[in-house]
Amino acid sequence: MMNVQALPTCALWQPALSHHALKLESDERWSTFQELRDLLQYSGRPLDRSEAGLFQRRRLKAGQSALTMGQAFDGLYVVRLGTLKALITQEDGGVHVLAFPMKGNMLGFDGIYKNHYTSDVVALTDCDLIRIPASELFTAGRESDHLEHMAYWASSREIIEEQEAYSLTRSVKAEARVARFLHNMSERFAAMGWSPNRFILPMTRRDIGHHLSVTVETVSRAFSALVHEGIISVDFREINILSRDALKNFER
Repeated sequence: MMNVQALPTCALWQPALSHHALKLESDERWSTFQELRDLLQYSGRPLDRSEAGLFQRRRLKAGQSALTMGQAFDGLYVVRLGTLKALITQEDGGVHVLAFPMKGNMLGFDGIYKNHYTSDVVALTDCDLIRIPASELFTAGRESDHLEHMAYWASSREIIEEQEAYSLTRSVKAEARVARFLHNMSERFAAMGWSPNRFILPMTRRDIGHHLSVTVETVSRAFSALVHEGIISVDFREINILSRDALKNFER
């Protein structure tokens, strides 16, 4: 398991990619309430003794499903390590990637409304998730209302971030959406302590296209244009940003 804390903040983030889905693994590793707070960057009231519980972690191999559409709601999950993609498949077979959850993001809040999950979530890399059981959130007489408040707070943040991403990517031309996406990924890696200028994308260009509602050809054309103008360099999935300002303001 990667020890993020042991790596320098300027290190290149490299996902552990795999081509085969393996059986879901679960073990007796646990995370504390404080780790949940830290991952979510929650700044609510201080922790008290009633919130000293432990939360079981789940490991996923790249290619495994974390959640499936129609699966009964059993709780929320916080990403501790790794990257996933959340997607919906339309009746005509079309796919739309809703988001790429990474460290600190919460999964599963779409399952609260109808008591089942409404999207599929698949691991793009080896992942470590922390589960917040539904019984800890909604059962009468539970020890802490603070946990429920924190979960709703984090869920609301996820919705706002998705709305902002949706608005931004659809307010510009198709190729500029790709540039905005790369700039957003740069900021996300920086927030996790990794290099904002050099990183490996854990998702494919087709995944990016399904997220931005553009064709894979448009994604490739945008990459080529950004390389041609000296804004980025590309080596398969490795991105080296040469000018973050130019990337942010790319309008082709």
